[in-house]
Amino acid sequence: MNNCNVFFNISPNDYRNSIGFYRHTRYMSGTYNELGQIYLKHGGVETSDFLNKKIEDLYRTYELRGTFYWREKWKTMVTFPVVDNTQKIDGLAKYRVKGIADPILMQTYQVYNTKETADSSEKVIHRFTLGGGVKIPLGSINKSYAYGKPNLDIQPGSGSWDFIFISTYSLRYKSLGFSSNLNVKFNTYNNENFRYGNTLNFNGNIFYMKSTKNLLIMPFTGVYVENFEKDYEYSIINDSGGTTFFGNLGLKLYKDNWSINAQYQKVFSSNLNGEKQLFTTNRTTVGLNYNF
Repeated sequence: MNNCNVFFNISPNDYRNSIGFYRHTRYMSGTYNELGQIYLKHGGVETSDFLNKKIEDLYRTYELRGTFYWREKWKTMVTFPVVDNTQKIDGLAKYRVKGIADPILMQTYQVYNTKETADSSEKVIHRFTLGGGVKIPLGSINKSYAYGKPNLDIQPGSGSWDFIFISTYSLRYKSLGFSSNLNVKFNTYNNENFRYGNTLNFNGNIFYMKSTKNLLIMPFTGVYVENFEKDYEYSIINDSGGTTFFGNLGLKLYKDNWSINAQYQKVFSSNLNGEKQLFTTNRTTVGLNYNF
């Protein structure tokens, strides 16, 4: 390999377009306080006669995702999500909210990547990218049911235009590697004068690549950190925002033009503001991609 204009792959199917389908879940729970009140994930309050009862939120997102490369360095990502969220009180369903959520359009640029050379088999391969995008407020924030209007947290959309910035870094030496990404999202106000706090997410994983006759297996493990600033509705909502730490465990499988991605994330520490927020227990992701 002596073509200095060819970039190294970090993982299979790099620099190939893809269409994928993903399913994400997030489970949260808590107990109503002595007033029968509890704040949901980002501070919206409900009041009712649910004294000391357990509340459970299950967020399910089904996502169609397209990734398209332009001359290797430029990558466009488009995400179209649909949600199916459930809230239960002492095991009984109160809300089941379904609908189209807010799509996301992202563009990234490859700032640096190791290039193939004659002795590249012994090199540590690096890649660094930067990008940005926008979340479009297409999802409803006003769905209403027999029990009333659900909290904004389980509505399909947020009602706001939000702006996302992303950086990724990856490296690999032979079969062992590391990948990470840092996302920052700046949220704006919706038409009900509510603004979610800005967020910062970091994900870092160590992975190992193992080839068989017809399959490439890539297990990975690492950490995921979420940090939310406080929300705002006419004034700062003190019982909102905070930081949650997850452990990651996952597996990617590659065969021909197809790949499968499965990941489980377990919370091992939460530092949330106030005393009225639900705690996240775990998150899961399963995805199927076709590469072309």
